[in-house]
Amino acid sequence: MWAVQSDSSQLKRHDLHQTVTTLVGIVSVLLVAAGLFYTNAANRAQQKLAEQGQVTDRFGTAIDQLGSGNLDVRLGGVYALERLMHDASGDEANIIEVLSAYIRDHTGNSAALSQPTTSPAPPHPSTDVQAALTVLGRRPDPASHVRIDLTWADLTGADLTVANLAHADLREADLAGGYLRSTDLVGAALRNADLTGAYLRYADLAGAYLRYDNLTSANLRSANLAGANLSGAKLTGVKLTGANLTNVRWPSYATVPQGWARDGDSGLLRRTSKRS
Repeated sequence: MWAVQSDSSQLKRHDLHQTVTTLVGIVSVLLVAAGLFYTNAANRAQQKLAEQGQVTDRFGTAIDQLGSGNLDVRLGGVYALERLMHDASGDEANIIEVLSAYIRDHTGNSAALSQPTTSPAPPHPSTDVQAALTVLGRRPDPASHVRIDLTWADLTGADLTVANLAHADLREADLAGGYLRSTDLVGAALRNADLTGAYLRYADLAGAYLRYDNLTSANLRSANLAGANLSGAKLTGVKLTGANLTNVRWPSYATVPQGWARDGDSGLLRRTSKRS
């Protein structure tokens, strides 16, 4: 009887020992895992801080380049900001604001005041300004950053082919002679803009605000102007063959394009035939 009880006690001690050993092993594994987790988390945090520091350094360097008196250096700054937009999406909005301000400051009223009054206006933007425009027009996430501010900018003769400037603010901008083939200007604010002789074939101007614009001799063939506001606009010699003018707010003094009729109350155009 005593031998049976002794064997039972030894068995229980053995089971308890195994249980304790197992628990110790599990706890050890958990502690090691927790240590690795927190170490990795700390490493990730340090890596993120290092990356943010690199982004800040790259941003600062690019800004310094934009202020250079050397054209090649300024171009380097523009394209450095473009690379940064792709590498650090969280800074895209700030970079867009910087490039927009750069364009305004180098083409708008402040730039004009700094030039001799006898200097003729250039037929197209400077190389660095054109580069900044191109970068803005092909930004990585155009759907998220749409309110580009180019008010009062002198963009005479600018090449904005297939640029995405949807909902951009281009009030009082000078786009005379500009090349805007297939440019996205959906919902853009263009009040008092000068588009004299601009090439806008296949451009998308749906819902754009073109009130009081100068569209003299502009080429808008096959452009989409559905819902655009052209009241008060100068339309002498404007080319509209094949353009979509559905619900365009048309000025009462202007000749209505062939194939369209103007509603006398609303001023909106409606199609009357397949040809326009």
